[in-house]
Amino acid sequence: MLNLVRVQASRFKAILITIFLVSNSVYSDTSFVTTSTQKKEITRVNLIAAAKAGGDYLIRMQKADGSFHYLYDPARDLVEPISYNIVRHAATILAMFDLYEKTRDIRYLECARRAIVFLKTRFRAARSGNADYVLDFDGKAKLGAIGLSLAALAEQLRFDSKFGDSKSAARLANMILAMQRKNGSFEMRYRLQESDADGFESRYYPGEALLGLIRLFKVKGDRKLLDAANRGIEFMLESQQKMNRLAADAWLMQTIDDFYNQSPRKKFAEHAIALAEAIIAEQYDETDERSDYAGGFGPGPPRSTPAASRAEGLVAAYRLARSIADPRAIRIARSLKACARFQLEQQFTASNSGSLANSARATGGFRESLSSMKIRIDFVQHNISSLLGIAETIY
Repeated sequence: MLNLVRVQASRFKAILITIFLVSNSVYSDTSFVTTSTQKKEITRVNLIAAAKAGGDYLIRMQKADGSFHYLYDPARDLVEPISYNIVRHAATILAMFDLYEKTRDIRYLECARRAIVFLKTRFRAARSGNADYVLDFDGKAKLGAIGLSLAALAEQLRFDSKFGDSKSAARLANMILAMQRKNGSFEMRYRLQESDADGFESRYYPGEALLGLIRLFKVKGDRKLLDAANRGIEFMLESQQKMNRLAADAWLMQTIDDFYNQSPRKKFAEHAIALAEAIIAEQYDETDERSDYAGGFGPGPPRSTPAASRAEGLVAAYRLARSIADPRAIRIARSLKACARFQLEQQFTASNSGSLANSARATGGFRESLSSMKIRIDFVQHNISSLLGIAETIY
């Protein structure tokens, strides 16, 4: 009976917190009232400050083994027990390296270093080919996990070479090369048993794998990595251009940006800009029915991560548009400013989260959506990287 009373009291407290937050114009699980960020001027300084706050949240949420508390509910001050995702873990490492590159704050580098230690516990030797795959917690060896893990190791070789692991990076790259077909496409999963089916076709895994290849090429200069990335991008262009509507493939856009810096190809840049146009077509603006949707993306109510991940792709497209003097850069920049405002409105800050059960724990995190206060590591990761990119390119 005592335990039941405690549970009921905890739930009641969470409800009271939510009601109090609504009355003070912050966050709600059922509705959203805009905060002062709509009136606040957005600058390079406060974009970087928001990204750093996100990084500080992740540092607080990192466990001793290098993994992170994956999903946190600030309304109840509760870390929810849910299966871990190694793809998102690897992407979170990239965000910490982005922060370190911009700030040179050693705390972010050390966080990334610890996270890589945990990441490498999921590496497994392939049956042949001097290669490693990455085993996710659902028992699958996903192309995206291999690609982003490779990108993470490549960034460590750039920024933290003392702890870099060229051997493991090479083995992950070998795995991706082995999974690439002659036409440039990829198998989506490494078959743990030769009789296993290849599995579903992921929209984003190829871009993640190609990003890993091009990031390692930037460090090692191995031409076969660049050639494989070229074939992969060629295939993605041809297949996407046959679609009725282009996908919001932000990972491919970032890959093209990285590739262009090493081997400029105008048609690749133009495709990334076309992807940006498709993304912007689904962005809400101030004329839409709900002003709090402005800067987010449809269809349906906007969410934090789709806005942030699309912004990462738009940053890449903006840089490419500037590189080839494409006038669409102006529209992309305008879209990114709207993204930034929407994204900042989703962040827990000291001024808007004081009524939470544990405001110090939530501060810096980005909520899931206008109707969910929950914070997952990828919500934070995508916002960190995109806000830093917007600060660098637009402001």
